[in-house]
Amino acid sequence: MRIVFFSDAYHPRVSGQVVSIDEFSHELTERGHEVCIVCPAYPQERMAGHEDRFRTIRVPSGTAFVSGEDRLALPWHSYDVLRQVDDFDPQAVHIHTEFSIGSMGRRYCRSRGLPVLSTCHTHYAMYMEGYLPFLSKRVGLQVARAWLRSIYSRDDLIITPSKSIRDEMIENGIDREFFVIPTGVDDRVFRPRPEEGAEFRKVLARERPGFEGAHLLLYVGRIGKEKNIDLLVRALPRVFAKDPKARLLIVGEGPYREELSQFLASQPLAEKVAWMDYQPRSRLPAIYSAADLFTFPSKTETQGLVTIEALLCGTPVVGVDEMGTGEILAGDVGGFLSKDDPEDYAEGILQLLLDPALRREKSEQGLAHARLWSIPALCDKIEALYHRMFNVGSDPAN
Repeated sequence: MRIVFFSDAYHPRVSGQVVSIDEFSHELTERGHEVCIVCPAYPQERMAGHEDRFRTIRVPSGTAFVSGEDRLALPWHSYDVLRQVDDFDPQAVHIHTEFSIGSMGRRYCRSRGLPVLSTCHTHYAMYMEGYLPFLSKRVGLQVARAWLRSIYSRDDLIITPSKSIRDEMIENGIDREFFVIPTGVDDRVFRPRPEEGAEFRKVLARERPGFEGAHLLLYVGRIGKEKNIDLLVRALPRVFAKDPKARLLIVGEGPYREELSQFLASQPLAEKVAWMDYQPRSRLPAIYSAADLFTFPSKTETQGLVTIEALLCGTPVVGVDEMGTGEILAGDVGGFLSKDDPEDYAEGILQLLLDPALRREKSEQGLAHARLWSIPALCDKIEALYHRMFNVGSDPAN
């Protein structure tokens, strides 16, 4: 089967959406399908060292005014791009976005008589305050809902990575067919790697002497205000006071990093916090395996891939009981769910840090639970939808 993905975000942009596209593209390719990704071109300096793994059509683009990390495709290139898509002759089209390239993909499907199959990856109502701060929360919510209705109300089938996003879209008045398919994680890559984790701890201790023998907390992800990382920061004084061996490693980049790092540098706890830039996904299993505990305070996750990655590496998680994280850790499986309250969040962290037996129990529990999100099982569902929606035979060679 020849499959085209349309997305307004792809490498070198780092996001859960990009990971989703990569994971499914890799698995589909291994199954004998051909994948083509239509995505923005990024400035040359950002593309340095990156090589596209799959057939990719890069659309000339400009900066997205609400986010310096993102790009918007220039519309006058649409004709040439869609001609290249025609040359690929897709049998299935999957739209992963709402913006310029998403519009391009929807136009392509409708003009060729194809159904519009899309995935909504983002809970936009919860992001509006960060991206459009000049709007009140109430107005921002109304804008997000009206905008999403204008895009998705004509799609034929909408995939969401979690039930909470599906329910939110239905409440917004989008009356279409929905299908919940989480993004899968390759459990052949994300698995416990104790030896690599131990080596990473040695390197970290050499670079940061105060981290030798530490109880290591870890945050991996985009550093934006919408990730609610301030909750973790407000919990740290209580954690460090109760457990003097506790330390935090923050891995990632984003628009809030400079402000956050300056704030932490001005605090007495600065020496107990270390930073790393975005790391290649191939290196993340060792980093997860090195940590005693993964801390992820985000309330806006449609799913929370990093939570699953950490669990698959045997690292318990303390998250907030909202959205995708709440679904993954429902019943405190593999860690603890907290209220959006620094004292409650600190308590969840301390329970696990100060009780090695409980930590081991949560590690084993989470590892078994996270295998429900293995990429092969979830890719079966994606394949079945493509066959049904586009009337393509089940033979991968078709």
